[in-house]
Amino acid sequence: MILDAPTFIDGSGKLPERNIDTVFRQLTESSGIARKKLGEERYATLIGTAERAKALFLGDPNVDNGKTDQGRELLFEIEDIVQTVRRKRVKAKLLDEEGEVSGD
Repeated sequence: MILDAPTFIDGSGKLPERNIDTVFRQLTESSGIARKKLGEERYATLIGTAERAKALFLGDPNVDNGKTDQGRELLFEIEDIVQTVRRKRVKAKLLDEEGEVSGD
């Protein structure tokens, strides 16, 4: 996502339907799948951060006012949320769906 900001349009032509709406829908829907593992507070933070990032990207389609960089920082915050949960799951030796301790 970082490299495709702010429009998230696929320049290769292989994914012509891809755009900011489809990418952020994937992000929020996949977060919903992991909601139980994230916990309600982290899930809400992640969704709110994603909404703020999308708004920033929409406000800087030509990468000329700094909002894209702010949006990218928010994507890193989302990554930090996910990685924090993964580390805690590994430390607690919680099993994933395959019965392994992977942080998933």
